[in-house]
Amino acid sequence: MGTPPRTEWDYSGIVAAAYDHYFGDEPFWDQRFFEARLRGNGGRALELACGTGRLLVPLLRDGLDVEGLDTSADMLDILRHKARAPNLAPVLYQCPMQAFDLPRRYRTVFVPAGSFCMLVHDEEIRATLACCLAALEPGGELIIPLDVEEPAVREKHEWRLRRDVEVPSHQARVRIHERIGYDPGTTLIDWQLRWEVERSGQAVERFERKHLLRHHRADDFAELLRAAGFEAVQTRRGYAEMESTDPSDDTVFTARRPQH
Repeated sequence: MGTPPRTEWDYSGIVAAAYDHYFGDEPFWDQRFFEARLRGNGGRALELACGTGRLLVPLLRDGLDVEGLDTSADMLDILRHKARAPNLAPVLYQCPMQAFDLPRRYRTVFVPAGSFCMLVHDEEIRATLACCLAALEPGGELIIPLDVEEPAVREKHEWRLRRDVEVPSHQARVRIHERIGYDPGTTLIDWQLRWEVERSGQAVERFERKHLLRHHRADDFAELLRAAGFEAVQTRRGYAEMESTDPSDDTVFTARRPQH
């Protein structure tokens, strides 16, 4: 298959600010799961693609030692601002997850909310897993949730509303419509977003973004982890204490760096 084009993920300005309002209030759907896992592993943790701190801020507030990494300076600035109220001082790195080499080692590295799918090229995927392995202490755990259910959409469907949020910091209302297509031959999801930004007394600002996501099948991703040098690869469905039987729930992959 040919090399897919590079996809642009520009989380700056209004895009970063709107993102911070997508998920509602605590507890988030995966919050208790990650808190329990990080406590069980002990030590320091690293969240990749930490964004505006949906998980990182409450995990820090609740006494866990967690650092964050993201490519977006604006997202990290929002995270720092949110951390001031509970008097937190997060350790943050602005860096792509496929090219990080940090001074510390971690008991846990995790990539929540399917953000790993933003990596579409084989070399990016392999590089990210290599960085994760190197960042872990011997015996440390990698956690990556993915939606492994085969996407139902083949051809792009009609536009549909995805988000409708107020963004007070920009005195704006943001509506985002999406349409999605999927090529099972390449396992690439074609994701188009149409933005409408309304501000009082101003013309509506409109722009579009085109993204690619990589769909992973469960067996294939488990093999990628083993090929990268991880062991004890396991999967579970969903984030509840009792494993879900709903095939649409995320599959959470866990794997460990060998002790030797």
